[in-house]
Amino acid sequence: MELVWGSLAWLAGTVQYTVAFHQMSRANPDEKIPQIFGLPRNHPGEIYVYRAVAVMLLMLSFFAWADLLGYWGVLLILSGTIPAAVLNARHNGRVHDPRSTNRLG
Repeated sequence: MELVWGSLAWLAGTVQYTVAFHQMSRANPDEKIPQIFGLPRNHPGEIYVYRAVAVMLLMLSFFAWADLLGYWGVLLILSGTIPAAVLNARHNGRVHDPRSTNRLG
């Protein structure tokens, strides 16, 4: 039964982390968002709460799965951030960076 709750916690944490990124991208529709370090121009304060809840749920899933997977359960935490990383890459690919344009011609 622990594995079911751990799986649900992982799913909820992954969705929460993805929703937090979606709100960040809506606050910065025309600006690239750093993948790991740095902050975009508009950074809503509630994003910190959403990310904290997401990390807490992902860590809860790690503890639920730790008996079966051992330290490999850390991969659960990392894999929970993959959807948000993909959305970040797609967002940054859509955004036009004015620093990359050639203004000579």
